[in-house]
Amino acid sequence: MKISSIGIGLVSAALLCGPAAAVETDYAAGTKALPLQQAGGTARAMAMGSAVVAVPQGSASLLWNPAGLSRLGCAEAGLHHNSGLGDTIQETVIVGLPLGEVKDECKGGALGGIAASLGYVTYGSFTGMDANEVPTGDYHAGDFSGSLGWGIELLPGFSGGIVLKGNQSRFAFRSYNAFTTDLGLLYALFPNLDLGLTYSNVNLGSKIGGSQLASGLRLGASWTLDKRLLLAASGELQNSAMDRVQLGAEYLVGDIEKKVDILALRGGYQINFPDPQLKGLDGFSMGLGYTFTRSMALDYAMVSAGELGSSHRLSLTVKFNCPEKAGSGRNVK
Repeated sequence: MKISSIGIGLVSAALLCGPAAAVETDYAAGTKALPLQQAGGTARAMAMGSAVVAVPQGSASLLWNPAGLSRLGCAEAGLHHNSGLGDTIQETVIVGLPLGEVKDECKGGALGGIAASLGYVTYGSFTGMDANEVPTGDYHAGDFSGSLGWGIELLPGFSGGIVLKGNQSRFAFRSYNAFTTDLGLLYALFPNLDLGLTYSNVNLGSKIGGSQLASGLRLGASWTLDKRLLLAASGELQNSAMDRVQLGAEYLVGDIEKKVDILALRGGYQINFPDPQLKGLDGFSMGLGYTFTRSMALDYAMVSAGELGSSHRLSLTVKFNCPEKAGSGRNVK
């Protein structure tokens, strides 16, 4: 295997290892484990520059801010695929449902909402060598992950959530286990302005070869200018310093009142993603989404990683047992 392929594979592993799904890189990759951002799984989030800590995303809120699960209006299942950056392939399944009677305008269950995910990432095969650089045969690297989360409205407009996560990383003939939790808050400051805050990867008992968990705060805001245009921004705080700033936007075209035949145009930018030393166009993302009916949506995203190339994400979300009356908001996911 060529050296360049090995390099791309290793960087992909740093970009994608994580407890609930593949994740974005931490700048101290190699010295920290389980990077902060839960980027894997949703094409919508990645197309918007991952600036979604304050954007409710149905069952996919599990990966970004579990407090958003409090607004689940009906049961749903999501299939999410990620490919690119060498031989890396990720598959994630997420299911969620509201608990209790659904509130008016599909604003979540009376007891909140729960969601669970299962994920698998393979980084491809690598050529093994001994201390004398003699080939010893190919080996594989990959992750298995699972998570379970719950979100509930604690006060009018104010929600909290928690996620329990487990991850097993395999590299050659070794494996490393990690058990962590995320805590999240979501506050509707105004009807069109949400604020979000999460703390990710609180260690519940991890065995990761002495590496330090990449845990920290994510905070953000989302502003719905009208029913068609959404602007979002978020940032990450690790080691008492700002590590990343993210910006995103989404514009809807179509029948947003009936929530059918809707085309979503999305774009985003991440400052210092994935590494300020990378050459080429990096940090930009874009994507499209199409809501066929109130029960089915398909999303695509492309994320540039500079000289490493681009990754591509595809998501299919199907909803079940939705209330007959459609809510009046813009949240079509």
